[in-house]
Amino acid sequence: MSSTNEHSPRGIPEDVPSEGQPEGPMSFRLEELRPWCVSAYQAAGMSEVDASAVVENQLWSDCRGVDTHGFQRVSWYINWFRDGSTDPKAQLNILQETPAVVVADGNHGLGQLVITRFMEHLIEVASSSGMVAGVIRNSNDWGCGANYPYKAAEAGFVCFGTTTSVPNLAPFGSRRKLFGNNPIVWTFPRREHPPIVLDMAMTPVALGKVLRARSEGANIPEAWGFLDRDGNPTIDPDVAMKGIVPAIGGYKGIGMITASNILAGVMAGSAHTGDVAVGRRGQFFLLMNPGIFRDIDDYFDDIENMVQQIRSAGEEDALPDQRVYLPGEIEQKTMDERLAEGVVSYPGSVVRSLQQVGEDVGVPFDCQEVN
Repeated sequence: MSSTNEHSPRGIPEDVPSEGQPEGPMSFRLEELRPWCVSAYQAAGMSEVDASAVVENQLWSDCRGVDTHGFQRVSWYINWFRDGSTDPKAQLNILQETPAVVVADGNHGLGQLVITRFMEHLIEVASSSGMVAGVIRNSNDWGCGANYPYKAAEAGFVCFGTTTSVPNLAPFGSRRKLFGNNPIVWTFPRREHPPIVLDMAMTPVALGKVLRARSEGANIPEAWGFLDRDGNPTIDPDVAMKGIVPAIGGYKGIGMITASNILAGVMAGSAHTGDVAVGRRGQFFLLMNPGIFRDIDDYFDDIENMVQQIRSAGEEDALPDQRVYLPGEIEQKTMDERLAEGVVSYPGSVVRSLQQVGEDVGVPFDCQEVN
């Protein structure tokens, strides 16, 4: 007989609403969330420096509005420490390096730590060579993937990144879960403005939103396209996660996932396809200095010319009740506002998970709600 979680993604908790769960949303100050979470990770085995790097990454995600990839996952990671799939003390190890290629091992460490360190190293290498491709094996969940290419763009590099993830999608025409969602990210630097950021899942919505709906006891829209194991539409998030998860563009999306699986899995020497698990993920990054292709000022001029054409189309020829945005512009606006306010909000399910983490590691979640 099959177990009830046979078709669930590996390492992802099956959160469901619990009795006494706080009603959300609840808002908290960043200045209180930051030290609490650093202390919680320290109690779970991380150093203060490493914990701080992870917390900054997660709060960056929450401030950007990608709040299914930030503090919602604190409980995941501490559970991974406990079950031994992730090492709280693991550090990045550079295995091979040339002026154009870097190969690294994350040693089953927390993704936001080892990938952050990896990107810092890739930026150093690319600063000398102008271009570098990097792969990392035995890595982990990268949270909000835009964080790392965004850092590269701030340093002046065009950057592409992709990752493997635990199996939850099937080859087109099948129901067997072989592929992860394997999101992709592109970032492009601008002269005086934040980077242009394309951060996209290979599903119609990030699966974190489906998990959020399950933990909140809510349905998902039928328009998201999730199917049960027999191929019937479903609005039940639990059935959706155990059923057939759709890829964008059908077989085209699965094709893109296959390519990401090769780049971040096969080429990285990491687990790939159905073998990907917590602590056994891989990532691929490509950094390019636009100045090695053409005059850097001309690059920036043309980027701004493109932006102006997009702005003009949105101002002069927008569809009724529509507004035109640059890729990543909505998230950037959200981040600017939340950083200015110093406040982020979480639904009751996330607050409950943070309270439980506090109890488990002996660091009570005592952050005060902001009314």
